[in-house]
Amino acid sequence: MKKTENFFSKHKVIIIAGVLILVVVVSGQKLLKKSETSDSTTVTTAKVVRGNISSSVEASGSIETANYLAVTTSVNGIVKKVYVQEGDTVIKGQKIMDITLNSDGEESRASAYSAYLSAKSSLERAKSGLLTKESALMNAEKAFEKEKENNSYQTEDERDSYKLAENAYLVAKSDYDLQKEEITQAEVALNKALLSYQAQSPTIVAPDNGIIANILIVEGMDISNSLSERTSTTVASIRKEGTPIASLNISEVDINKIKVGQKVILTLDSIGDKKFTGKVVGIDKIGLTSSGVSNYPVIVKFDENSDMVLPNMGVDAEIIIDEKSDVLMVPTSAIETKNNEKSVTLVKGDATEKVKVETGISSDKYTEIISGLNEGDEVQIKSLPTEGFTTSSGTSNTNRNSGMPGGMGGFMR
Repeated sequence: MKKTENFFSKHKVIIIAGVLILVVVVSGQKLLKKSETSDSTTVTTAKVVRGNISSSVEASGSIETANYLAVTTSVNGIVKKVYVQEGDTVIKGQKIMDITLNSDGEESRASAYSAYLSAKSSLERAKSGLLTKESALMNAEKAFEKEKENNSYQTEDERDSYKLAENAYLVAKSDYDLQKEEITQAEVALNKALLSYQAQSPTIVAPDNGIIANILIVEGMDISNSLSERTSTTVASIRKEGTPIASLNISEVDINKIKVGQKVILTLDSIGDKKFTGKVVGIDKIGLTSSGVSNYPVIVKFDENSDMVLPNMGVDAEIIIDEKSDVLMVPTSAIETKNNEKSVTLVKGDATEKVKVETGISSDKYTEIISGLNEGDEVQIKSLPTEGFTTSSGTSNTNRNSGMPGGMGGFMR
């Protein structure tokens, strides 16, 4: 009787274990099937539509200039009087402010004036020297011409005489030409000395016509500049007629797509949602390399002026490479590429069909269809699943236990 009970007990354990294994296997199959389903892509559709499309290159940079001309001074002293205010129209040479020079300012001005007088004297000496060189050249030229007329070139003395006359003429001509170059250099030096002297003037004037954009100095303010390093202080700025200019950084991948005259759409974070338009006016094809990355500056001129666009503001731009109107297009995500051939999945009721297409230009969202589809056709768009996929942190979006669970793996071991 005891043997019979042991027999049934052992078989009972085996039966129960078998049932448990069967349950686990079935459950695992169900979980695995769910995982496969959850990892599949979500299929949506879109219709082929007709519209406008543009291909562009995005770039960023900064405002290089907004037609602002800085008014600077190199003097040292106290602002005595300001004659203009923001918004005033000024002409070149108009007085903007007076400064009472301190001892450093007076010393610097005196030194600049001395340099100016020295440069002026050098120019006068160079001009005087030119007269002497000119006379010597005229005499040498006459002697050479006379030698050519009277010399028969028959004897050695005659040939030597001709050569000496020729050399004297060539030397005189060289001295004359060098003296003219010396005058040119003296004129440049004098102009530079004059500008330096004017920069030390206690009276600051407008460097050009325009409108006073801002005044940075008020009466009673101290102006201090380094005499040794020849620094200068900006006291005001003048806004001139014209439109802003931006410099954009273009990567080596896109630079060959950029052409002068292309339309540009520009936005500035500091001016909200307002969009400006402009044109490419210059391309630097030498470029700059930093940390192994090459960028090529592209200059863009705005189509219109704006008081809100200021130098050094950051700017984002979209350079229009190509644009077309009234063309067929589909979402770019509908295009499949294999072996350099492009196709889409055409939906016809409950059936689908792969169709080869010829594409044109593309934007960030749409691609032009040249052939292969008709307006109103419906195509598939494959996108990521909205649930059951693995995120960058390694956890599922909605189903954290999709796939074969780790507990089952432990059980099966």
